[in-house]
Amino acid sequence: MACITEQDFKIAERIEREGKGCLIVVNKWDTIPNKNQQTTTYYEQDVREKLRILNWAPIVYSTAIQGHSVEKIIVAAGMVEKERSRRLTTATLNQVVREAVAFKPPPRTRGGKRGRVYYCTQAAIRPPTFVFFVNDAKLFPETYRRYMEKQLRTSAGFTGTPIRLLWRGRRKVEKYDGKDAATKRQVNLVPSDRGLTVTK
Repeated sequence: MACITEQDFKIAERIEREGKGCLIVVNKWDTIPNKNQQTTTYYEQDVREKLRILNWAPIVYSTAIQGHSVEKIIVAAGMVEKERSRRLTTATLNQVVREAVAFKPPPRTRGGKRGRVYYCTQAAIRPPTFVFFVNDAKLFPETYRRYMEKQLRTSAGFTGTPIRLLWRGRRKVEKYDGKDAATKRQVNLVPSDRGLTVTK
């Protein structure tokens, strides 16, 4: 009946900080009188508003005493575990990034500079971690980084798990590639006035 408390929020912060999977279970749902679809919608909006940090976590309503939705909880938890351990192929990942950049290019700075995404790769799981190799990480503001995370989730899922996006500038790209940096450089995803320009 108290909905989200301060302690819930502290736990949510720790979950996100440590990169853990999460399923939000609303228990004792039977104690809410005169429920209807509008009640569920209102309650979920309240949970989402107070736990924005876990906006990727699915919500399940349960009445544990009567056993309602218990099976649904187990199924949802299993899904979260699979999403945490999932890998995307490099081809699939870069297709998502390419489409995201084409739809919304990185913003230009006052000096006319614009960020360029060379390529992206998945570096780890649990939580899924993606490394974006770019010309200059400073040219990608927080708003654009959130946009890219949203596009990844929309296109590839990862329900119930935080994802990490790391941005590596040109010098770090060359260090990462080693002596063969010039020959290993991947496809450039460069937005232009004519659309998406592909260079190597």
